[in-house]
Amino acid sequence: MSITHDVRSGTRWVRRLCVSGLLLVSVATPSAQPGRIVAVGDVHGAIGEFRALLQTLELTDADQGWIGGQDTLVQTGDLTDRGTGVRAVLDLLMRLETEAAEAGGEVIVVLGNHETMSLMANLRDTTPELLARFAGPDSTSRRAAAYEDYLALTAERADALGPLAPDALSRDEWMDTHPPGFLEYLDAFGPDGPYGRWLRSKPIVARVGDSIFLHGGLHPSAPTDLSDINDQAHRELDTHDGYRRELVERGLILPFSTFQETLAAVNLELERWRILVSPAGPPAPGPGVRVTPDEREEIDLLLEVQTLGAWSIINENGPVWFRGLARWDEAEGLEQVRAMTERYETDRIVVGHTPQPSRLITPRFDNRVFIIDTGMLTTAYAGRASALEIDGDRLTAVYLGQRIPIPETAP
Repeated sequence: MSITHDVRSGTRWVRRLCVSGLLLVSVATPSAQPGRIVAVGDVHGAIGEFRALLQTLELTDADQGWIGGQDTLVQTGDLTDRGTGVRAVLDLLMRLETEAAEAGGEVIVVLGNHETMSLMANLRDTTPELLARFAGPDSTSRRAAAYEDYLALTAERADALGPLAPDALSRDEWMDTHPPGFLEYLDAFGPDGPYGRWLRSKPIVARVGDSIFLHGGLHPSAPTDLSDINDQAHRELDTHDGYRRELVERGLILPFSTFQETLAAVNLELERWRILVSPAGPPAPGPGVRVTPDEREEIDLLLEVQTLGAWSIINENGPVWFRGLARWDEAEGLEQVRAMTERYETDRIVVGHTPQPSRLITPRFDNRVFIIDTGMLTTAYAGRASALEIDGDRLTAVYLGQRIPIPETAP
């Protein structure tokens, strides 16, 4: 399911498209005059700093309950990875989303690159300490059973792969790379997991009032219609989930295989087919070699999986990864950004993803772009918790114990 947020002139527009493509519902519900818009960048599990910031912003009380009334909180992604408080951060936002709606406000969460990574079982930046927070009482027995499943699949694929087959990891090696909480984390972020279901419903980009919010940035080649950006990302996530299911059904990966383990298995299987079918590679079979329809489907599936790098949620120019708005030279980028804001009919684009050296909310290109990732997870980035407050025409950088008005610039 994909969601496009478009909140303009006191009216909130929400478009929902179910993943099967069978249901399309457009809803326009009048709302009262909206309050402030408060945007918070990368959290990375920094639950203490995040809670303190929400209280400073008077969005929550001392018990973390919503007191923001009709205000809108926009979080621009990267809730997950690195910090140990990921679970607490997600639980808090899921609850505040409901409480804010009941009060006439709104909590909007857009996906960052670390959310899409977690949804695709890419645990590159998921630490053992973080995973341990997800471990359950049966974690030890689950890991032991998973290791036996790993050995069984490795032996089965070794028969097919022959000399290409990698050596099986020892029990200690496998346990080191699949620590306590690993299996539970994948379950929680899977299509049927509580965080996986919730995050899969979130947009990549949202327009609220005169501002556009997303994690990485809009590349000059991005679609003009923001709903196209959201729809494409959700199609990719849905396709990825389908690929994983089919690879599991075909006995090529395990349900708990990581993104990296999946790609390694796919590459080995394609190399096996290349050697078996033809030195030139599929789809051209060599003399006397016949490929059944089912085998043809498997080869096509493996080749499709290899194209993931071009997807918008993985490509460096995609909306959750692009860093141009944070790194372009001011003089050279101004015209591109001016053209971009005119094209999207917006006053400003607000992004996270790239902490600035100052660790401050950073306006760029005559206030057309705001970089709001200030390294909230201090143990990793030595930064600070912050938010961009948009209250009518007044913009303010808010830090714990400090509010700094942002001066207007000439259009």
